[in-house]
Parts: sequence; structure tokens; C-alpha cells
Amino acid sequence: MFWNKKKKLPITTEDKVWVDSELNWLRTEFGEEHFMEIKTVTPTTDFYNRKFKGTEEDAEFILARTMELMNILDVEIKLNFFSDQPVEMDDGTILTSPADISGGWKSASGIYEQTENETIISIERGQLKNPISLIATISHELSHQILLGESRIEENDEFLTDFTSIVYGFGIFIGNSRFQFTSEGFGWQSSSQGYLPEQVIAYAMAWLSKERNENTDYDKYLNKSLHKFFNQSLEYLKD
Repeated sequence: MFWNKKKKLPITTEDKVWVDSELNWLRTEFGEEHFMEIKTVTPTTDFYNRKFKGTEEDAEFILARTMELMNILDVEIKLNFFSDQPVEMDDGTILTSPADISGGWKSASGIYEQTENETIISIERGQLKNPISLIATISHELSHQILLGESRIEENDEFLTDFTSIVYGFGIFIGNSRFQFTSEGFGWQSSSQGYLPEQVIAYAMAWLSKERNENTDYDKYLNKSLHKFFNQSLEYLKD
């Protein structure tokens, strides 16, 4: 009967198998005890006790605190900044980013680099005004350190990197920073921060919430669509 209808996931069966596999791989990699003790990070002073003013010092604070939350110890990471803001040329022409000038790199929120002598995370300056976006980016770049820097994988995998950030409790930040809408050219376009779709992020968060028996009040922190997908996923998993 209709009231016994099974709850429906916001992702496909194939995606569910993929996400489950990625999360279980990280669970094995980090060890059961450490995996289960990780807490969901919320945008509150419980985790980031600072009044943000949009400065480079704020970013330095976020980097140090996020490294602590992600259990990244005994490694020094240098923080650099670059600009991806519109550039006005001498003739009045507006270029959307420095990439249009040099053609040497794509627009990015953050960049992770590992050289023989140092590890560097570069952050786009525009994010200094948005702590949620800044924390999402730094947690993602630090996940590169966990995977590549600690030699857990040999080749970069941006999807697994986002999952790593979510496993370490940063799903609220990753999910809420997922889309930014701008009007360009022939209509509205969405620019993506991060690599996973909202539905996948929400399912991964719900999976972790159920496995860790969390009591986080997600209603307070998730945007409307992410909240909907999270509840759908959690209801399915509990069912």
C-alpha cells in the first residue's frame, strides 16, 4: 500500500554504490576508531572562535584551526594568496580573471602544491570576505595533503578529495558553498566550488550521520536544497 512505499534516494543506485565505496575506503584508511570519533564541524564559535574581518590573518587562523580539526600534525604549510577578480585594462575593457591575460591557469578557489622543500596552499582573495567558502576551500586543499601529501594515493582524485573533507566533518561548508550564480553573456550560469553534486554531498553527509549516530541539528545550517536532499537520504538509510 502507498503508506508502505520505500523512501527514495536523491541519487542513483550507481552513485550510491560509488559513494558507499569511497566512504568505506576512507573508513578503512583512517582506521575505525579515528573515523568514528570525527565530529561534524558547524559554523559556530565552538569550532572557529573568531570575529572574521576578511583579512589574511583570518585565513591563517582558519588554516591552523582546520589542520587541528583534520588531525594534520608535524607539517608546515605555507599560505599564499592570488586574485581572480575582474581586471580593468587601460582601454576600459573588463577581463573576468587574470587567466584571460596569461592563459596559463584556470579560475580556482584554491590550489595545493607540494614541492621538494615545502607544501603550499594558495587561496583566491575574494574568499576572504566569505568565511564559509574560505573554510570549505581550505578543508578541501588540506584533504589533498591527507591523500597526496601522506602518500595515500598516487594520482590526484578531486572527488575523493571532496569526500575526505566531508568525512572530516566539513560537509556543511562544502555543500553550502557548492553553487554561486552569476549573469554572464546569454543568461544565468552557475559556477561550481567543489566537485561533487549537491545530492551526492547530502547523501554522504547523511551516511556519515547515521554511521556515527550523530545528533547534529542540520536544520540550522544547511541551505534549502541541501537540507531537502539530506533529509531524503537520511530517511532512506534509516528505512
